[in-house]
Amino acid sequence: MNNQNIYRHPLTEIGFNNLLPHALKQATQLYFTPVEVAQTAAEWLTENHEEKILDIGAGVGKFCVAAARVCNKQFYGVEYRETLVEIGNELIDHFEVSANASMIFSNITNINFLEYDAFYLFSPFYENLEPEQRLNDEVEIEEKLYQVYLDYTESQLAKAKMGTRLVTYFGNNFEVPDSYQRVRDAYDGSLKLWIKME
Repeated sequence: MNNQNIYRHPLTEIGFNNLLPHALKQATQLYFTPVEVAQTAAEWLTENHEEKILDIGAGVGKFCVAAARVCNKQFYGVEYRETLVEIGNELIDHFEVSANASMIFSNITNINFLEYDAFYLFSPFYENLEPEQRLNDEVEIEEKLYQVYLDYTESQLAKAKMGTRLVTYFGNNFEVPDSYQRVRDAYDGSLKLWIKME
């Protein structure tokens, strides 16, 4: 675990939120994982020495920033809005975690999950079902895309090796294949740890 005292900028909810553009400040609670939750998730995901962790639908990279502060592993956030990727990389630099956190500008359907050891999801596709709550107008939002992204994620997770760890925060967990078993939870059940058993 990293020593938080070595950083010039402490990572707090208020401090992180203050660095966001005004239009994104109100989206914090709905779309961005709280720091404490992210750090708990990161510690679970790396308990068995997992090295490469993918945050699916990373937004501005808050999970990656918070995770990189407590775990000396590689955290990658995939996001298909280029402006959010740019903001995320600026936040990664600001919070001095560029050595083990980075953003990927891509649609999830272009990502090969076999390149990663563990996964984090915070209802990444829900926005397609609630377009009035969209983060911005940068990408297409459609109900049919929700199922496309869900199906792709489920199929990719199903291909992962036995023992693969997955953490979900809120959501209906439809993207979690039957081969994963829920083994632990926290925060009144909103944070769930899954392990691939077969």
